[in-house]
Amino acid sequence: MKTTQKAIAAMLAIMFPIALAGGCGSQTTSNQPASANSQTNSQDSGDDSQDSGDDSQDSTDGDGGSPLADGLAGSCEGSDPRLPSVKLDTSAGYLGVEIPGNDQIKPDEFYSYDLMLTNEDGDSWMVQLSNYVSSGETNRSVFNMQTSKNLNYPGWNNSDDKSVFSTSVPDTAMRGTSMDWQMTLSIDGNDVAKCPTDGTTSLE
Repeated sequence: MKTTQKAIAAMLAIMFPIALAGGCGSQTTSNQPASANSQTNSQDSGDDSQDSGDDSQDSTDGDGGSPLADGLAGSCEGSDPRLPSVKLDTSAGYLGVEIPGNDQIKPDEFYSYDLMLTNEDGDSWMVQLSNYVSSGETNRSVFNMQTSKNLNYPGWNNSDDKSVFSTSVPDTAMRGTSMDWQMTLSIDGNDVAKCPTDGTTSLE
């Protein structure tokens, strides 16, 4: 009887560590799918972040529509000698601007030609041509009214005639098959003349 009890005790002593080892093994096995799930979730979230990245990239890809076509033209007559007329045209990806009366402008600080263009879909752009005579600096920029993006371009007056302001601004930021437009002359922060004097005219 004593021998039998000793034998049972010896068998229990051998099986107890094996049962523990088996339990640990099953615990490790149960952890394995959890880590796999966590890896899958991490991969899924990575895919989600990639998708959101693609969406943000798509949302910043241009403004849609086609650039202004070559061969568009338009002009207006004003009533002020400082802005007597304006001619616009498009050629090879540039918007050409020609304004006589430039020698009649006598600012204390600066003057600016502000050209507002609106296409057939109602989208608008502001071309600003500013001369800060007090500091000797100039600015040519295109402001997109839909996206609030402002693009600055180097350069200023291409004309050898001091009475004429002439420049060419890249038109690739603008979209449309035609434009309604008006030019405003601002001197020292005050609008002093418009062309046409009332309403808009067309670039087509």
